[in-house]
Amino acid sequence: MVFQPIEKIKQEYTDKYVVVDGQRPELARFSDLVGRVKTVNMSGRALVEFMDYHLNIGWFDIDLDYLKVVDKPAPTEDKKPAAKKAAAKSTAKKPAAGGDEKKLSPLEMARMQGGAGKAASEKKTSTADILAAARGGSAPAAKSEPEPVAEASPVADAPAGKVDRTSMSVDAMVVYCREKDAE
Repeated sequence: MVFQPIEKIKQEYTDKYVVVDGQRPELARFSDLVGRVKTVNMSGRALVEFMDYHLNIGWFDIDLDYLKVVDKPAPTEDKKPAAKKAAAKSTAKKPAAGGDEKKLSPLEMARMQGGAGKAASEKKTSTADILAAARGGSAPAAKSEPEPVAEASPVADAPAGKVDRTSMSVDAMVVYCREKDAE
């Protein structure tokens, strides 16, 4: 028996555009917005999704006494995200030549140069080289071979029992630890 009036209300309000009574303090945040009734719940309250409400897609549970059905609103300029995305992509890919255009960050410039550099040369450039080129500086000197690890054993050089690890380099500590583990 209770479900029949709710079903009638659901059919009447579902997919209708509504505005709220802005005089109610709890609904004042929706006073200038048009919402769309998604459904009516079993307690007789409308679940409304407000258009242009800070990109919020939530449904708000509002009593039907505070809603007024209105005509479908005209689409606004903000509802064309595809055109905005296309315009943003075309401006982002252009390098900044003059003062009128948006300046690219060093990372964006490095990305643009990195794609062109791969086709031009067989050698793979490092991230440090790309960033240095984007900043306008010269590329850092490339190391051809890693530095050799010190051959001197800190254990052999130290007196028996005591080793001063505070003055050791990292390489010397590694050698020391390996020799200690081998014992």
